[in-house]
Amino acid sequence: MRKFENVDIVAALGAVVELNTEHYKSDFKYDIEMFKKAALHPDGENNRLLWYSRRSGTHCFPERDVYIKDTGANNTWGHYVTLLGKPDIYQTAVVQDRIIAFAIDIKGIENGKIKGDLHELNYGEHVKQVTRTALPRHTVTVKYEDGTKMTLPHAEHDGQRDRLYRQHGEVKSYRNDPEDKSALRDVLAQARDKREKESRPAVFKVRVKNQKSVTPTATKPKAPTKSEQPSIKQQLAEGKKQLSEKKPVPTRAAVKNKSIGLGD
Repeated sequence: MRKFENVDIVAALGAVVELNTEHYKSDFKYDIEMFKKAALHPDGENNRLLWYSRRSGTHCFPERDVYIKDTGANNTWGHYVTLLGKPDIYQTAVVQDRIIAFAIDIKGIENGKIKGDLHELNYGEHVKQVTRTALPRHTVTVKYEDGTKMTLPHAEHDGQRDRLYRQHGEVKSYRNDPEDKSALRDVLAQARDKREKESRPAVFKVRVKNQKSVTPTATKPKAPTKSEQPSIKQQLAEGKKQLSEKKPVPTRAAVKNKSIGLGD
């Protein structure tokens, strides 16, 4: 897969949205808010994100949350894949939508632009890998509007969610954790190392024709060969050709909301 280094994150992914997402394009504004927060306060984790565009909206999650089972991030990330066979490397992943996915490493803000690296993902294969390696959710740490911060077993928190809200106010921050946090760090490190080893540098060029047409192209620095992967634009065109004939406006797996703890 390809790695696009030091790109304008909003412009690059916005171009993908323009080409691939037919409905609920406004979802992307919530993703941009996540990008901004990550760029302003990168801590090595909150700036490592997983993102995809589909025909009916977009989704963006902290990468760590996708690797914790039974969270909103984990459930939604794999929602558009059906896995056939035993959970091993030979398992078949059937993707049920037109998904363009990236791993994002946001570096900061440069000349007013959110800059970082994009790793192109094979969405079906990535969901298989997450399914094999994700860890069970164990605790939830929540900070409320009145300043109260508590860590509870996830089942206990889920059973008291409404009462805690009434008692302490709006949720200001929300974090899921597995029982062994070091194991999660190891899982993430292995996934990122594998991604780096398998990636090859490429250039993501965004060309704006007019206000209604934004066209991304992705090419290697050297001249292309017949064996090279199609450009992002070509992949999108092929995906539209394969999937456009069957369904009316597809529904979303989850409604986006600015609430921090939504879906977890």
